[in-house]
Amino acid sequence: MKKIIYIFAIILPLIWVSCDTIEEDQQLIYLKGITTETTPITAISSEQKVLLEDYTGWKCVNCPRAAAKATEMISKYGEKLVVMAVHATAFANNSIDSLNFKTEYGERWATEFGCTSLPTGVINRRKIGGAYTIGDANWDSEIQNTINSQKHIMDINLGVKYKEEYNKILVSTENIFREDYPSKTQISVLVLESGIIGVQYNTDPNYGTTPKINDFEFNHILRKNGLIDYPLTTDKVNKGEKIAINYLIDVDPDIQDISKCTVVVFVTDAQTKEIIQVNEIHL
Repeated sequence: MKKIIYIFAIILPLIWVSCDTIEEDQQLIYLKGITTETTPITAISSEQKVLLEDYTGWKCVNCPRAAAKATEMISKYGEKLVVMAVHATAFANNSIDSLNFKTEYGERWATEFGCTSLPTGVINRRKIGGAYTIGDANWDSEIQNTINSQKHIMDINLGVKYKEEYNKILVSTENIFREDYPSKTQISVLVLESGIIGVQYNTDPNYGTTPKINDFEFNHILRKNGLIDYPLTTDKVNKGEKIAINYLIDVDPDIQDISKCTVVVFVTDAQTKEIIQVNEIHL
């Protein structure tokens, strides 16, 4: 029999009515963005998926090539692959020429994963040959290796609704463990936007000889206000357990078209940071 765990929180200050000392591991923590409001689950997945993080920037002259490679990988692997374009480092610094796609957590990840030169990718946050980063020429083989080798521990099912009345995105998640898992896990809920036209520097001959493309289409752009590394499990999880949590995300004011956004949810091992499972849903 499956065990179902529902996690709820009220976003109010926590007031203790007792003078007793409460141990740290017994205290309740109400996290911003968790809600009891729900929306129907519509994106149901029962296969292992892979997250490709494409670290990129508008000043990176080789990044159009990597963006094209990411599109090719989506065509090849379909729903088994989720792509997230993380604009980071000095190659993504804002200027009069460009839109600002940088995020605080994208910058932090670029540092943590050693993204010192762009373009580069990170696949399920797994080390490959001692490093997280991998060049776009090797994305195909490593995506295939990850699909073939990673154990299918859990599924993530999703529902989403744009709450126009208060400009938030409601995300309902069902996290279903197919196997026992002994470690703590964390969940991240992020918004990506596609179809934005802007300036991109270039040396890729597929985009012509111009060093600056004025009408480049940016896709899968990581946006601000995501919920990062929220606790999902704090102890061993048994096979068959289902953890249902609902989230509200403030819409990034830089988003141009909410209808061109997707929500990406991934679960990581809290210690290794390796991605256990990922899924996405379109708004």
